[in-house]
Amino acid sequence: MPLRDQEKRREYQKKYREENKEKASERQRKYYEKNKEKHLAYTKKYREENKEKIKMLKRKWYQEKKEKQREYDKKYREKNREEIKERYRKYCDANKEKVREQKRKWYQENKEKMKKYREENRERFKKYRDENRERFRARKKKYRDENRERFIEQSKKQRDDLSDTYVKSCLTSNNNLTHKDIPQGLIEAQRELLKIKRFIEREN
Repeated sequence: MPLRDQEKRREYQKKYREENKEKASERQRKYYEKNKEKHLAYTKKYREENKEKIKMLKRKWYQEKKEKQREYDKKYREKNREEIKERYRKYCDANKEKVREQKRKWYQENKEKMKKYREENRERFKKYRDENRERFRARKKKYRDENRERFIEQSKKQRDDLSDTYVKSCLTSNNNLTHKDIPQGLIEAQRELLKIKRFIEREN
């Protein structure tokens, strides 16, 4: 092995690794298994002592690879759309309270930001909805059909809790009004009226 010439030595080592990938991989695996605890302790210590450095390197790596990663993520989502949806659906079903709390917390933290974003893009959203009305209708129907039990449960909860959505539905049934036409004051008044009606029904 040529040891004196550094360039030749690097070239030799590179060639050796390429020709002995399986052997090198097996040797590394055995070494890791033999020194697993030592390796984990060293890694943990290094992370704790170099938090800022690691964070900075991650940020730098992300910035450099951002566009490439974004493109990869986009292709992956397009290729595995149904699988991702199904996986997320199962996760939501298994973690209903956790997901609900996460959504509620996120909404509370970003409420003003989302409101501003919707107002700034109102015309663009409206144009997109108008151009894709049938597509939205079909997707909504499909989602409802696939999640019928969830919608029944959700509707029952809204009815029991006299949620704003349920009260608005009561106020807009059998007329040309939409949910957007109903002011909050009217919702509160209708909610109190429904409470009184329910109380009378229970007493009778």
